[in-house]
Amino acid sequence: MTDTTDTPVNDIDPDASVQDLLEEADTLPCGPAERALLDEALRRAEAAGDEEAAYATRMRLTQSAHMTGDTDAMFSSFGWCVGKHDADPERFPITVDGCDLLFQYKWMAGRLSTNPTFSLAQIEAMHEDMRARYAAAGATMSGVVQSQFHIATVTGRLDEAAAFLERRSTIEDDRYSHCEACVRNEDAWFHQLRGHDDDAIRIYDEMFENRMSCGEEPETSEAQALLPYLRAGRFDDAKAAHQRSYRVARSNADGFGIIADHLVFCAVTGNEARGLAMLERHLPALVNDPINLSGHADGLIAVGVLLDAVARAGHGDLPVRGADAPDLARYLGTESTDAADWTVSAVAARAWAAAEHLTRAFDERNGNGFRTERLEAARALATEHWDLPLSVEGFAAPVAEPEPATTAAEWRERTSALLQSADPRGAIVAAEQGLALLADDADPDENLRAGLLGAIAQAAVIEGDDDRASGAWADRDTALRAAGRIAVADVEARFGVALLGTATEDRLTLLLAELDDARLVPVDADRLIHTLVVTARHAFELAGAQTEQESAERFMGIADRLAGEAVLAAAVDDPGEAGPPARLLHAHLFAVTGRIEEAAELLDPLLEPGQRASVRLPALTLRTRMLGGAGAFAEGVALADELVALQTLLGNRLGIIQACSLSAALLSDADRDREAAARMQLAITHAKRAEYDDLDSLTLQLARYLQFAGDAATALEHYDEVYQAKREHAAPGELADLLANMGEAARMIGEHGMAYGVWRAAIDDAASVGNDQVVIRTGFGLSTLLVQFEDDDAIEVIDQALAAARRLGDPQLLVQALQRAASARAAFGDDTGLPLYSEARDIASAHEAAWLVADITDSEARSLGALGRADDATATARLAAAGFVAAGDENGAAVAEVFAARSRVAVDDHAGAVDLFRSARGRLPAGSPDWTTVTAELADAHERLEQHTDAALLRAEIEE
Repeated sequence: MTDTTDTPVNDIDPDASVQDLLEEADTLPCGPAERALLDEALRRAEAAGDEEAAYATRMRLTQSAHMTGDTDAMFSSFGWCVGKHDADPERFPITVDGCDLLFQYKWMAGRLSTNPTFSLAQIEAMHEDMRARYAAAGATMSGVVQSQFHIATVTGRLDEAAAFLERRSTIEDDRYSHCEACVRNEDAWFHQLRGHDDDAIRIYDEMFENRMSCGEEPETSEAQALLPYLRAGRFDDAKAAHQRSYRVARSNADGFGIIADHLVFCAVTGNEARGLAMLERHLPALVNDPINLSGHADGLIAVGVLLDAVARAGHGDLPVRGADAPDLARYLGTESTDAADWTVSAVAARAWAAAEHLTRAFDERNGNGFRTERLEAARALATEHWDLPLSVEGFAAPVAEPEPATTAAEWRERTSALLQSADPRGAIVAAEQGLALLADDADPDENLRAGLLGAIAQAAVIEGDDDRASGAWADRDTALRAAGRIAVADVEARFGVALLGTATEDRLTLLLAELDDARLVPVDADRLIHTLVVTARHAFELAGAQTEQESAERFMGIADRLAGEAVLAAAVDDPGEAGPPARLLHAHLFAVTGRIEEAAELLDPLLEPGQRASVRLPALTLRTRMLGGAGAFAEGVALADELVALQTLLGNRLGIIQACSLSAALLSDADRDREAAARMQLAITHAKRAEYDDLDSLTLQLARYLQFAGDAATALEHYDEVYQAKREHAAPGELADLLANMGEAARMIGEHGMAYGVWRAAIDDAASVGNDQVVIRTGFGLSTLLVQFEDDDAIEVIDQALAAARRLGDPQLLVQALQRAASARAAFGDDTGLPLYSEARDIASAHEAAWLVADITDSEARSLGALGRADDATATARLAAAGFVAAGDENGAAVAEVFAARSRVAVDDHAGAVDLFRSARGRLPAGSPDWTTVTAELADAHERLEQHTDAALLRAEIEE
């Protein structure tokens, strides 16, 4: 998790000294927050005329700028420091607080090579200066020759590079030598450029196996290894390297050079949609460093490779979001409002053209055609392909641009659909279009006008625009009265626009009284049904907000009474416009009160494709939810996908997002989490196009589905994406659940260091606001990890989780916490946790949980074994086995007996082990893997007792 937090100057302690600011900067990773501190330290040092402090600050600034790709600042600060040192070496020494001027020389020639403005002669002059200074300092030439090797490699003089490589092998390393990770990376890249992928792979493998790391390693090497791995058929290694490298590089301020390799990887592996999403996320970073034109050229080539692949996949007309950024205009064209200028195909053509221009400049400077050859090799990747699906990203079907409505009634229909799709802004615009048409009508339909005004009032309430809501409500009153719907207008006048707001119990009571009054003879059906609708909405909303079962049942009782209204039942079959809404309300009332079959029967006619959208949308939604509640997930998914198709046809992106989310939830309930993730990815694609406000919540749901599906590496990408977006402004406790999920995903892919860090942060964040649920959940995971790595901090962590479980009072969580706390202590030779098992058993017994009692006893047996009390462990395991048998779990009994048997083997009681192994074997299915393992161990026990015939017979059974 790279720090990308900005630190505004006004947030920096105004009384801090320059040294204080430098020390604080030293605690941060290179990035905006660290840079802000360094800039402020430099400002204060210069304002005070303190050149020594300014020197120390600029030394750090050179290092920071190198790591973040700010070449201009790096050259400037480095040159200033060299001048000061040369003028007065005693005041401005080579080394200051760990920063070394001679060490920084190693970066300079390489950065000069990234811009064709600097000639090869200038670069060599830098090497000459470097050589003289190293010699004066008594250093070896290792660092100088490594830099020369690098320059020869990147400028295409590969024969010279080979000679430098040979020379380097004869020079002794010293403190100015490049680090091993950087040396190996440059060696591998040299071999790769020569077409010797086998040699490159050998070096990459050694780097990864030995966990070599540096500032941008191993993520740089992992990215460079992608094509060699693919060409060698090592697809699993390629996938793992892609996921690890991209996860780190995406947060790197100077990471586009690494990202470029991943774009190419996506292009050649059939992951064009993933590549396009990555490109849109990172495209602005292409020109972060305006001096590094080599990086620009490589990035533009990668853009061309990827976008050509997207176009070949049939999506050349898609827009490339962010391509019109002003900073990219030097390469991708001047500002244009024509959408055609920013399509995949158009941007690809301009990226290639810009790359070719830069390539020619480098070749002219280098005096060869090396860069042109690399560009043509990139173009030739169009003929290479490996099918390696990585994620669930795909291209969304184009959203329809519906024909403009031509009548007020059509606008009313569209308004209703938009409101149901949670698009209040779109609903207001549509309603105003309808009202404009009515204004031109000599004999306007006042009832239609009332409907449009009501929609505006409802949408305005959702948006929090009280003035617009009140104005529309007043105008609706006028329209209702003009339409002759006096009774309905009177009801709405009595309640006001608050009728559209959040439901309250007091208002529901008044509505029920209004309903009773509406039943008086003569019955006004219009007034009664209208009052039923608003009363039902209040009852539904209040029921859903209840945490107490009794309260929820009370509101459901109200809904049950509403369902019995005769006037509603009669309105269901009204052949006019009032019939379908009444049928929908009646079905909803039946559904929430458990009368599912009656609700389904009412809904069926509303699901037909010919039904108008304002009715079909809510009918499909309700029926889908009903099917999900009944466990009919496949049928529910089919209807949810009909919803997606209908919203796509209507052009409602927000509706598509809702429908995809519903489909994903049903798929996950059906244990089809990979498909659920695909639906959520589709929702996210549309959300990005719609500039949806809550993209983070969709991304988190996508990550959860991926994690459920076992793709923790990709899930972690998405968790980190949300973390980076939220961390700067997160309130205390807000990130705890996210961090807990990140830790679990990291653990699943073996990133134990990351799991440790984020779980620690999760516990601290959760504890700060008393979120005991997350403290417990995370404490369980972290303590297990710490025990695995024999770190006795596990005891402190699980004790924190145990204290939280005691506060929370959930018996199941408390039992788990007690077991884990006792087990953790035993793992470190501490028997003081054993009484916790008794406490856990008492809780389980009080809840008549026989199986859980056996499980607790089994855990105690293992702790006794860890404490070296073999006899007690055996006896306790036997008790656990008996408990599992009583609870009907023969497999659990077998597992307990196997542990008991192994406890006897550990103390050379092989006769006792035979009895236990034999009992366990009898409980397991013959021929199963567990049966085979136990049989082999039983044979070994007989062998140790010199019962060779018995052992041979058992082994023969295994062979059969």
